[in-house]
Amino acid sequence: MARLRDGAVYWLHRALVVLCALCWTSSVRFVVGQAGQLSVDASPQTARKIPDKMFGIFFEEINHAGAGGLWAELVSNRGFEAGGPNTPSNIDPWFIIGNESSIIVGTDRTSCFERNPVALRMEVLCDSKGTNVCPSGGVGVYNPGYWGMNIERRKSYKVSLHIRGGKKQFTNWTKIEFHLKSNINNTNSRLQLTTTKTGVLWLDQVSVMPLDTYMGHGFRKDLASMLADLKPQFLKFPGGNYAMGNYLRNAFQWGETVGPWEERSGHFNDAWGYWTDDGLGFFEFLQLAEDLGASPVWVVNDGASANEEVSTARIVSLVKVCSSITFSQSL
Repeated sequence: MARLRDGAVYWLHRALVVLCALCWTSSVRFVVGQAGQLSVDASPQTARKIPDKMFGIFFEEINHAGAGGLWAELVSNRGFEAGGPNTPSNIDPWFIIGNESSIIVGTDRTSCFERNPVALRMEVLCDSKGTNVCPSGGVGVYNPGYWGMNIERRKSYKVSLHIRGGKKQFTNWTKIEFHLKSNINNTNSRLQLTTTKTGVLWLDQVSVMPLDTYMGHGFRKDLASMLADLKPQFLKFPGGNYAMGNYLRNAFQWGETVGPWEERSGHFNDAWGYWTDDGLGFFEFLQLAEDLGASPVWVVNDGASANEEVSTARIVSLVKVCSSITFSQSL
């Protein structure tokens, strides 16, 4: 076959482009020229009611919606576990009161809780008298909570902590509980623990909870009341990314979030970048659903995180759905 010259190829290409353009224009004109009619019958006789169960709440532990939000616990990092299992560790957001000449603060693994081994250790170097007198108000630590504790006038708060040390007072780990009543409003309060006695003290599992919570079950009354006003028919929990985690070691494991709060190991919410002590756990979500008159909808981890997955043979051991149902039915 004879080869086309360059000029012929050029003109053939132009002709094909024009032909395609004409076909496209004719097609557009044909579609635009058509007429259509849509009839909608919205009369009550033909209406279909949307099922009530379609309206509910999707909860996700994101931006401290639970820890520091709906769950009423005021102390952040109450078990000193947020810095990781290796000690000495970061105690953020706890702050030290006093300088290195009066107090030395660190962490060690001497807690009385097997699943929460990290405790705060305070070595007090000053005293109420002598050559190294403690500053006015004493030395110790304080916790600002989540962006400052919101303390309300005439409200009572339950303070709970575990303590060991001192010269004779607490030779073994001892749980202390007492109530505080506020006489003013302050949205930027903090919990402060100080002493003017020399010696070594350990602290662990420090909690401040308002006594007045939604139905007495630990939820902030103002926020939970707003949820109740929505009249939800279901409560989906604990979230999406939060349930699976970026890595499976940080996924929501329901069995780790039930039982006494001091025994809950907590975990790093790596999907949204903060620690949660799991005070708001599987049981509390079920309780909230009941309090709201809603059906609980549990988001089950399917053996996958954002970055990894397990084989299908291991999914049962990871998720433990049957045991969670048995637990729920036993309540």
